[in-house]
Amino acid sequence: MTPAEATAVSGATRPLLRDCPASVRELRARERALCGLHQLDRTLHAFWERLPLRALRIVGTVAVLGVGVYLVVVRRGSIEHSLSRLGRAQPGWIAVAVAAELVSLVCYAALVRVLLQLGAVTVPFRALFSLTVIGIAMINSVPGGQAISTIYWYEQLRRYAVQRSVAVFALLVSSLLGIVTLVLLAACGLAAGSHGFAAQARLPVLAVAAAILIAAVLGRRRFVPAALWAVRHLGGRDASPEQPVAANHLVSLLVLGFLNWLFDAAALFAALAAIGQTIPVRGVVVAYTLGQLVSAIPILPGGGGTIEATMSAGLVLAGGTGAAVIAAVLLYRIVSAWGLVPLGWGLWRTMPNAHLAQLEPAAGPA
Repeated sequence: MTPAEATAVSGATRPLLRDCPASVRELRARERALCGLHQLDRTLHAFWERLPLRALRIVGTVAVLGVGVYLVVVRRGSIEHSLSRLGRAQPGWIAVAVAAELVSLVCYAALVRVLLQLGAVTVPFRALFSLTVIGIAMINSVPGGQAISTIYWYEQLRRYAVQRSVAVFALLVSSLLGIVTLVLLAACGLAAGSHGFAAQARLPVLAVAAAILIAAVLGRRRFVPAALWAVRHLGGRDASPEQPVAANHLVSLLVLGFLNWLFDAAALFAALAAIGQTIPVRGVVVAYTLGQLVSAIPILPGGGGTIEATMSAGLVLAGGTGAAVIAAVLLYRIVSAWGLVPLGWGLWRTMPNAHLAQLEPAAGPA
């Protein structure tokens, strides 16, 4: 038989993928997905290694200083008035704001911990809390900090021997839960009344929130198991071992995500009380939500003043006094963002590399 004939025969007898059993097709799909995860891992690692963090910190510092100089030159009078109000803030309410922000950070770290436990691995809570603070420091001091923070989270989770697929799953689902629970918080604020500030957005937001709650109730026994099934099958050999998933996990995740936003908003309420401002709950929640939506636009470190401007404008429209509102928003940002920048970078310098021995066995779901 000639080589050409042999090639023709082998080509004629080679089975097509669509004719193979379902198990073979599934295996091929896993292999392709695993190759994609490996490629993502290599790309993120290479990007992180080439990232000039020192230069980015310098650029971020210069940008913040530039904005500060501009505000001092152009808005010196109003800023001096606001700072004088800030200096007279009530210490008791400042302590309440700090405590509320601490609880908010704990809720977010707990949310990520639950997501990782679903992947059959538990990272020490202290490390997750440190990563949360470091991420906030990056977001508020480095240009493009949101993306850099996400990559840093991924790199650190990989150092704690978290599977690629589970790390991606945890980061994506935590971001999705953040969006969903922020909508729920806005709905709670808008439900306080049918008239006044942002009344036009009341019905659409309440409708979206109702749809989210209905989907959570109906899909609580399917959503998390389905998501984990996808992670495990896309991960192939990298996938985590099978374990049962409790039906209330989705509700737990929604509650933790909601509490994260709720206590962060409580820090804003406490800041307003410290300055002596009394604004309806609805107006504060709407202004807070608008500020958080603006913060998702990664233009300058920490929003470059857009978050403060958005929140202040919303609070003034809701009935606040200009100088007092600005002072309260500045106090809130000091507690929730700027004050965490030096702490976060300090933790970044002391963050140890994770080793397999540091891993704790994941507790089975109840």
